[in-house]
Amino acid sequence: MRKRLRAFTLVELLIVIAIIGVLVALLLPAVQAARESARRSQCVNGVRQLGVAMQNHHDAKKQLTAGNFSCCWGTWQMAILPFIEQQQLGALYQFVPKSVDSLHNNYRYFSVVPSASPPVNNLQVTQTRIPTLTCPSDEPQVDTNQITYHNYVMNYGNTNHVGADHRTPSNAEYIKNLGGPFVGDDWNAHPKIEVNFKAITDGLSNTLLVSEVIQGQTLQGEGVQPGDIDRRGSTWWGWSAGFETRGTPNSALSDAMQGRVDCINVSPNPPCTTANAGNIYWAAARSRHPGGVNAAMCDASVRFVSDDVDLAVWRAMGTTQGEEAFGSLGP
Repeated sequence: MRKRLRAFTLVELLIVIAIIGVLVALLLPAVQAARESARRSQCVNGVRQLGVAMQNHHDAKKQLTAGNFSCCWGTWQMAILPFIEQQQLGALYQFVPKSVDSLHNNYRYFSVVPSASPPVNNLQVTQTRIPTLTCPSDEPQVDTNQITYHNYVMNYGNTNHVGADHRTPSNAEYIKNLGGPFVGDDWNAHPKIEVNFKAITDGLSNTLLVSEVIQGQTLQGEGVQPGDIDRRGSTWWGWSAGFETRGTPNSALSDAMQGRVDCINVSPNPPCTTANAGNIYWAAARSRHPGGVNAAMCDASVRFVSDDVDLAVWRAMGTTQGEEAFGSLGP
């Protein structure tokens, strides 16, 4: 008698496939959550290292770095390089602020001037991606000159990048500037814009130092013209070097970029618009992490701040001289 072979029937095979599909569907979110947790931990480490680096800079120089010198003559990111184990890059970059002298154009962040003395190789520095300043939850971007974008920005206070009040006292949207650890300079006169810890009267543990930003992507869409790029995350460029607490983390408010060509208001980029006299350039803290952003205080302690943090609490955290008290960072 012929021995009968056992095999799966079609129904049994379909049941097994369905079971495997259900198991994969149940397992995939857990795997994705574990991966995001690992990425967020790496991001926390980057924020913490920047906090410690700024502490070390302050110990050495008795002040924090400047925020930025206009658009193109350097930001805190160039100044902090020697304190994040990037001494070679720091030594290579020629940091000469904007001035009335026409030679200052030799020292823009994208400059290559071999004839200068010493030779200017700033583009070589700004084309270098620094892993410490890059969050793995985001997608690395570059601009048309292959200048690298990064994910961490300094706290410029509660209003805008130049430390001015937002609008006028007669306006319903008026916000008085109460200081930030960093500020941008948009003038040739170069007033002293470096802050020391003594000026942070609210206390180092109560004042934000650094948080996250999303790297802007050059996308196609309605209103986008040839040559437009989204400069958010381009932290070698002055007006992308900071964030403000005017809006809560991942705010629905539009970031105000210096020019129309610097903003691509197409998802998955965050909302943005062009700055004007009443709405000077500013940006919210933003990240690709679900629910909030990582941030370091001026004492280098790190915390995760919920998108649902109370706006008054968030603004209090952003100021150096507001004398506000704040409590919970959650909803």
